[in-house]
Amino acid sequence: MTPGAWRLRSHLAALLLATMGLNVAVIVVTGLLWRLPQLERDSQRQVRLHTHDVAARLELLLGARQSQLALLADALPGDDAARDGALLQDQVDAVADAGRAFQALYLLSPAGQVRALGLPQPDQGLAGRDLSGSALVRAVQAGGPLAWSADHPALQSGAATLGLAHRRADGQVLIGELPEGFAQALLHSVPGDPAAEVWVVDAAGTVLADAAQGRWVGQVLAADAPLLHPVRDGGVAPGEIVVDGRRYWAAAVPAAPLGWFVIGRTPAGLRHPAVRELLPHAASVLAACLLMGIGIAWLWARGMGRPLHDILARAARTTAGAAGGRRWPRGSVREFNAVSRDLEGMAAALQEREQKFHAIFNALPVPMVVTDADREGRAVHVNDAWCSALGYRREDVLQRTGVEMGLFTSQQHECMLAELREDGAAFEFEMRRSDGQAMQLRCSARRVRLPGAHWWILASVDVTPLRAIERELRELNQQLEQRVARRTQALTEANAHLAGKVEQLRLAQNELVQSEKLAALGALVAGVAHELNTPLGNGVMAVSAMADAAQRFRGAVQGGVRRADLRQLIDSMQQGIDIAQRNLRRAADLVHSFKQVAADQTTSRRRRFELAEVVHEMVVSLRPSFSRTPYRIETDVPETGLLLDSYPGALGQTIANLIQNAVLHGFDGRDHGTVRVSAGAGADGQVWLRVADDGRGIAPEHIGRIFEPFMTTKMGRGGTGLGLHISYNAVVNVLGGTLTVHSVPGESSCFMLRLPSEAPQSGLGPLERGE
Repeated sequence: MTPGAWRLRSHLAALLLATMGLNVAVIVVTGLLWRLPQLERDSQRQVRLHTHDVAARLELLLGARQSQLALLADALPGDDAARDGALLQDQVDAVADAGRAFQALYLLSPAGQVRALGLPQPDQGLAGRDLSGSALVRAVQAGGPLAWSADHPALQSGAATLGLAHRRADGQVLIGELPEGFAQALLHSVPGDPAAEVWVVDAAGTVLADAAQGRWVGQVLAADAPLLHPVRDGGVAPGEIVVDGRRYWAAAVPAAPLGWFVIGRTPAGLRHPAVRELLPHAASVLAACLLMGIGIAWLWARGMGRPLHDILARAARTTAGAAGGRRWPRGSVREFNAVSRDLEGMAAALQEREQKFHAIFNALPVPMVVTDADREGRAVHVNDAWCSALGYRREDVLQRTGVEMGLFTSQQHECMLAELREDGAAFEFEMRRSDGQAMQLRCSARRVRLPGAHWWILASVDVTPLRAIERELRELNQQLEQRVARRTQALTEANAHLAGKVEQLRLAQNELVQSEKLAALGALVAGVAHELNTPLGNGVMAVSAMADAAQRFRGAVQGGVRRADLRQLIDSMQQGIDIAQRNLRRAADLVHSFKQVAADQTTSRRRRFELAEVVHEMVVSLRPSFSRTPYRIETDVPETGLLLDSYPGALGQTIANLIQNAVLHGFDGRDHGTVRVSAGAGADGQVWLRVADDGRGIAPEHIGRIFEPFMTTKMGRGGTGLGLHISYNAVVNVLGGTLTVHSVPGESSCFMLRLPSEAPQSGLGPLERGE
């Protein structure tokens, strides 16, 4: 039995008891929920009525005091009779004795002076005192014939007391002081709800009287308390208040004419006496119903649980294998009978399933054995395939260990147990058949835990032929490794040979690059030499002419110098000097440009320069090569504004290659052609340079490979295929820019360079490395 589990009888008893208790609790709670609001409403109504009664009784008593004081004032003699002070004092004493409702009476003159007194203990020293400054006296003189004051100072003690003043027709004022505790005595004299408590509060919020033994008297409430707001206009304000942390239902009623308030309160919630009386009755009813439910539930559960107990006992015997052929027990409960029938069918199905398991287990072609893990691995079940593979009979195997049967040694048994510590273990094991022959088995094991049993199920496969094949494969692998080693050696030698060939090709490429450079430089030198020949020849001719003129003048000197001879000498010398200066200056410009281009292209020096400067120098150095051709070079580059911090040699070499490529390929076979070099500033801070021609253009099948090395359509006819490759590497790797091409076959081609204003830091560029 599971610890903490209940019997069915206990479950049923608890269920019935809980159902009954819940129903009773719902009924009781519903009754309380219905009754408690009624009690609260009744309590609120009673506190309002009681508050009204107290307020009415207070107003009635105050009105009676007003009437009584008016009668006493009228009983006093008139002004003529009052001239005799002794007579007047006697009459006031008589009136005071007659009106015991006041603790003191005294008559004031129209000027506010005490003329006569009616005190419990006579004190003639108070006669003649001036009370004209009293608030009560001023109120009765300025207003009607009657005036009240809740804080009038007593004549003898000076303590605040309740005072009433009546002004007679002759202007004299009779003042009566009500005794202390007047309001407190009033509260005790009013019958009402014993649970209600009443306060009498003045306009300032001070408690004057308290029905609860006067313990609140003298305490000050908040004058602007929410409970008092509605009653200042004469209404009644019920509401909920909290006093000393306890909730009360309260009502407030104004009490004229003093501006007082009567506040009634009664406990709210569970502290109300009616509620406290109702709850024990409800709890008693609930307890009685629960006790009755316990007895009924126990008897009912006992009657229902007996048939199920018999069914469970039969199921236990069936599980233990002791089931007889009798019919399963039935009872008076339909559901229990259905459970009994189902269990009977399940028992039959279980027996049938066990028979099927044995049939399938023995029909499996894989040798299988079930061993008891708690009993040193003794065999519990073996199938026919296992008996056939190892040559044993089933009855000779059951309840025996492999060591006892000689299948393996005790040391092998310990190794196998170590492998079986992990669930789902798979391992190889050597066992011996009954005839002593060794077998290599591949075993797979599964752990099975059943109530009262701990088994290992082992399935074995004979891998002896497989292991023999593996040995043969290992021998073949060794032979294959030797073949692979020999073939690898041959491949290594071939790879070394190919590496040498690649190195030779790289050297050949470098030689071609240098040849390309030298060829370009040779063409440049030839053009410059031809271009220098004309200005230098003109200069020599001018010098020769000046020498001839000097020789003629020398001859003329011997025969006498004439003015005409001197003028002729000067004109000849002037003309010769002019021709020599112009031609020598032209030769000097050519030499300077050639020198700058040669310096930039032979060094990797980085400097700041204007783009127009490099373009101009390259165009000047290339024009001599174009002087004997019908082709022209035009430039449209701003003189300033395109300042670069870069490598002028790499940039000049690129421009020269692009112009020469246009002449060699674009203008081939044409009698005219123009190369236009233009530049400008880009929107992204870069500088663009465009080299365009109006030649033949580039075929679509070639344009995608135009920057590859050795890509040329004139191989062996003056083209090496390295010019554009060198230019592309220079722009991308040295100048840090981009080089793109666009062409319209038969019309034009255009190369676009986009260069940063400051080239990246680098070592030797591709031109200097010979790439």
